[in-house]
Amino acid sequence: MKKNLFLLSAAMLALGACTNDNVMEENHTINKQKEIVFRAVTTPTTRAAVDGTVFPTTLDMMITAYQVEATGGSAGTYFDATAFKYQYAGGAASGAGSYWGGATAKFWPLTAAYINFLAIANANADNATGVTWGTDKADQVVIVMSDNSTDQRDLMYARGDGEVTQSGNALTFPTKVDMEFKHAQAWIDFQVKAKTTAETAITINSITLNGAKYNGTFTVSHTGYDAKTGQSVAGAWSSLPATGSNVAVPGWSATALTTSFATVGNGLMIVPDDAATPDFDSFTINYSFDGKTYEYTYTPSDRNVDQKKHYIYEITFELHEIFINPTVEDWADQSATSVNI
Repeated sequence: MKKNLFLLSAAMLALGACTNDNVMEENHTINKQKEIVFRAVTTPTTRAAVDGTVFPTTLDMMITAYQVEATGGSAGTYFDATAFKYQYAGGAASGAGSYWGGATAKFWPLTAAYINFLAIANANADNATGVTWGTDKADQVVIVMSDNSTDQRDLMYARGDGEVTQSGNALTFPTKVDMEFKHAQAWIDFQVKAKTTAETAITINSITLNGAKYNGTFTVSHTGYDAKTGQSVAGAWSSLPATGSNVAVPGWSATALTTSFATVGNGLMIVPDDAATPDFDSFTINYSFDGKTYEYTYTPSDRNVDQKKHYIYEITFELHEIFINPTVEDWADQSATSVNI
């Protein structure tokens, strides 16, 4: 039986969510040096949080710190790139406390000082398969990421600041330092459903995103890093491959449709390309019905994506028709907060 397939594109939706890590603790006013650690709270919408946790405990951070102002000292790098790992407070895997501590313990200075932090998540020495670090300074990090199509990673970056103040002989350490992680990539998801129970006989075998790019050089820079005000952090991609790849959505096996939307696999993390060409070419749906297998390739009118955006294509199957509703939502930045212990 010949089947005519029609695809309808609906308006895009923009939804937003943010995460802020607010850890409240009394200020310490004794001159005992306090370790710099971080703790994550509130629910994120991170591609990396596939285990459903607030901030995956397997997600490490690479952090540099720059001392802007100091009493009795000069401004400059406070500590260079250091891996901060879950339950590493004290400088080693202690197994206690829901904190991300330095693999080598780092402490607030025992003097009045203002410190800026620059952090990269999910791209350090322990989980950086396919990631090569370039120049690594307190105010800039260059990451060269190789093909990410089969080893999906949510590359994130952030900045934060904290101040140690002094009154007489007493020091007051920061209660917390908020760092909101921004996503470096775009996240594309596909959701499928049957319009009625008649279409539940259709099985989705795979969905392949065609012509997307998964690697390049990502440079994080920090404007006004050596100032207490007017600071900002930004990241940009360069040196992308000339052509993209055709990659099937991972984490999916042949599954029959239901009458409710179900997400196909884990989605794909792709690199936005600022060039004039689209960021991907099309996507191909492979499905089976009545003992036969079919493929349909759909080319959306808008194929450009942006950093920290989550793109969702809702695909509704109806016998003789397939309806596709693309949506896009803001992808929540992630946060981490330093606390004193």
